Amino acid sequence: MPTVNNPYPIVHSRLRYPRLTLACLSALLTLPALSAENETGPDSEARPEVITITGSRIRRTDLETHTPVVSISAEEILQSGAVDVNQLLNQLPAMVPASGTETSNARGYAGTSTQDLRGMGSIRTLVLVNGRRHVPSIPGTSTVDVSSIPTALIERVDVLTGGASSVYGADAVSGVVNIILKQDFTGTQMSASYGATTKGDANRWYGTLTHGQAFADQAGFFNLHVSYHTSKPVEGRDRRYIANDLTYIDNPLAGQEGEYDFILGRRTPLYSSSYRTFLLDGRPYRLDSSAQPQPLLPDSAEVFGNSTTQLAALSVDDTYGSFYSRYEWARLAVPLQKLNLSSNFNRELSANTTLTGELKYVRSNSESRLSPLVEYGVARLPVDYAFYTPEQQAEVSQSGQGLLFGGYFPEMGRMGSDLQYDLYQAVLVIEGYTSNQHRWQLSAQHGATRLQTTHLNSYREEHWRKGVWGSFRDPQSGEIRSCDSDCVPINVFQPLTEEAMSYLKLDPHQSSAKLQQSILAANLDGDLWQLPAGYISYAAGVEHRREQSRSTPSDVQLTGIGPSSMRSEPLIGKYHVSEAYAELRLPLLDGLPAAERLSLDTAWRTARYNLAGTNHSWSLGLDWMPFETLKVRASRAKAVRAPNINEIFQPQSQFRNYVFEVCFSAYRQLGSEYREANCDALGLTDPANYYWDALIVTTGNDQLRAERAYTFTGGLVYSPGFIDNLNLTVDYWDINLVDKIGTLPWGEVYPNCMDSSSLDNIFCQLIERRDDLMVLNLSYLNLARHQTRGIDYALDYHYPIQQLGLTLGLNSNWGRLIERKLQSDPAASVLETVGGMAFPKWRGRNRLSLSSQKSSLNLTAHYIGRQKPSISRDPSRYEVTETGRVWYLDLTLSHRLTEQLSLSASAFNLTDRQTPQIPGASTGGASWEMGYTAGLYNTLGRYYSLGIHYSF
Repeated sequence: MPTVNNPYPIVHSRLRYPRLTLACLSALLTLPALSAENETGPDSEARPEVITITGSRIRRTDLETHTPVVSISAEEILQSGAVDVNQLLNQLPAMVPASGTETSNARGYAGTSTQDLRGMGSIRTLVLVNGRRHVPSIPGTSTVDVSSIPTALIERVDVLTGGASSVYGADAVSGVVNIILKQDFTGTQMSASYGATTKGDANRWYGTLTHGQAFADQAGFFNLHVSYHTSKPVEGRDRRYIANDLTYIDNPLAGQEGEYDFILGRRTPLYSSSYRTFLLDGRPYRLDSSAQPQPLLPDSAEVFGNSTTQLAALSVDDTYGSFYSRYEWARLAVPLQKLNLSSNFNRELSANTTLTGELKYVRSNSESRLSPLVEYGVARLPVDYAFYTPEQQAEVSQSGQGLLFGGYFPEMGRMGSDLQYDLYQAVLVIEGYTSNQHRWQLSAQHGATRLQTTHLNSYREEHWRKGVWGSFRDPQSGEIRSCDSDCVPINVFQPLTEEAMSYLKLDPHQSSAKLQQSILAANLDGDLWQLPAGYISYAAGVEHRREQSRSTPSDVQLTGIGPSSMRSEPLIGKYHVSEAYAELRLPLLDGLPAAERLSLDTAWRTARYNLAGTNHSWSLGLDWMPFETLKVRASRAKAVRAPNINEIFQPQSQFRNYVFEVCFSAYRQLGSEYREANCDALGLTDPANYYWDALIVTTGNDQLRAERAYTFTGGLVYSPGFIDNLNLTVDYWDINLVDKIGTLPWGEVYPNCMDSSSLDNIFCQLIERRDDLMVLNLSYLNLARHQTRGIDYALDYHYPIQQLGLTLGLNSNWGRLIERKLQSDPAASVLETVGGMAFPKWRGRNRLSLSSQKSSLNLTAHYIGRQKPSISRDPSRYEVTETGRVWYLDLTLSHRLTEQLSLSASAFNLTDRQTPQIPGASTGGASWEMGYTAGLYNTLGRYYSLGIHYSF
């Protein structure tokens, strides 16, 4: 996705981006300038403008640098109809969708849009605005919400793939997203757009107003901008191809020639109902309003599964109206309201000095909604439960144990959160040129983000357990009694009474968090002296950054009285870092046979953290153009990321969940060759239950080391002379991240403990057994490694059809993922994830455009290769184990009616492609089975957008 006539590459060692000056170097270079205020440097008029390093024929940004860069222009943003640049960025093969309006319902920060280059986590992708850090949008992290930057103000977006810490600082482990804003804009622009799916939902309104004006006899410019965006939610139940409980079932013909052991089916668990389900003689029933048992299935319907300990393991075909999908309460898109107020100005103070200021405020409101109170049917009621009917009591007497029950309680309301984000940032920059054309720059910026979360429809865990399991019927008097005088007995088989709900339900409670960031910076750049091949260019600077974050849990969270007894403590943390960097560009050869140009780029950065010590990063890049039509580029770099505030200071938090007992008869042979021996060594030869009640405890770690990533990129750029306006690029990339900071997924700790060659391993050390409770003590750790590599391909071609006054364009970006290995500990096995969900071997994007002076037509095709929800599944035993290839088509049309007025129309997912119907992919790849991994697939269906744009 190149930008035409783009003179400002994102990686530039001479002028483009603000970096800071080492004091001694600044003094050495500026003192001579002060003594020669009215002179110019030698041959200054003969030098090319320093912001242009190649000819104008090569129009792609990534043709100009030793590391690949892809650009999205303001024109492409306008033509796409996107109201959030995240929509376009996530189409790039290098980008794995992270948080967005369609993936953030259950991720904790609904309504944010974040970027994840190479699938290494959004905290390892650095987001800049005009080459400077943007204030983070999620307290305690470095993560930026790119939707807080209005598309109407964006000149272009540059995406640098590869470690860039030596140039841009920490967090640029997998790359940089640099958003360049429009400058010196004059006039007034207004736009409005409306969009919706063909289902009539996901309605979206977006309006902007931007005004720019010169002042002081054209010596200054200021811009004012206001935009407002609102969108509606989409429920999972409204998309049948998602809410269908697709799963693998036993093949009744298994064993016959050509038959698989497992085929596709649609099954829903017995707890998935608003009726409270219980079993009588192995069949599911409910009680009607007169307390009479009513069957939930016809006699001919089969109940699948043979568990006697849980309803969650029993299922039925999902064709019966009494049961619904587990995704009945899923939300495919969250609602969003976002107000953005921005202003910026620049003013020439003298011929060589300019003052620039930026000020912005963003208010965002969103919400997440999950299910209401639910019981999964894994805990039996007491034998003397107060509300048994005679039929139920007969079942209890016959079995000698209390009934299992399961179901949702929609009368309690859906649990979830309302989130309000308030963000502001102020930037002040003064810059100028010395007499010998070195540029100096001083900048100061301060920003803050405040998040207020209102938690809704939660309940008291202790009251729930007392009211249900503490209630009984006195055998003598027949009266219903409870655990104490304050306990309200709860009849789980009927809709909850007002008294019961009042006893259970918690009032809305609020938690808050705030992050502040302050940065002072100074830098100097320019040309040093001339070599036969050109000028040696440099940039050098210093930066001091302070961040602090504070979170205050609600009273409910502090005391742990809410669902799952989840308890949190306040977080207070801060750090500061001082950095110095230097970058050098050395032209080695120029105008020679087989060396039209050869240059070397190198950079070094030292960062001293008060908490993480001193860390160094570096890069070395080579640009070689043997002929005018061919360029070879390569770079090697070390990037670092210091632990963020959450990772260091997070206080102890805890919640309860279930952990599978891997030594249970059904699971003991599904692990490694060591699992059975380890189970026997612990005396777990035949556990009675298939799960543990687990308490998961998580804390920060002030002993964390900085992550280190060693990256390499190398490729070719070819612009054949026999075809004008054609550029081809191929780049190989490799990232090896060591000492990766993270927590072990709690669901993998116990399996890894039992699957290791010895019980003396890091995973077993995290486990504590207390009677019937398993405690998992997790903290942030420096884990083993994360290695990934692949190849990027790009094509850019423009052909002017002069006879018709048209221009035909073709842009193509493709990625081939070769390797993606994860290892949490040296004792753990290496996990290969290429081909898994969110990481297909191939992804691509082709864009065909036809434009004239007044109109443009764009057809974009996105390709997603095959993916496997579980790489470990044996394809010989399953009917299907991977998705097919998927293409999505987007069509946009824009037309300028007058010089001031233009219209645009867009259709996304033009063919209305549904999600692949395979378990784990049918929900878009972003389901609870997948750990909420962001999915690549479109879940909403065909989407239309109409826009009007007026300028004067």
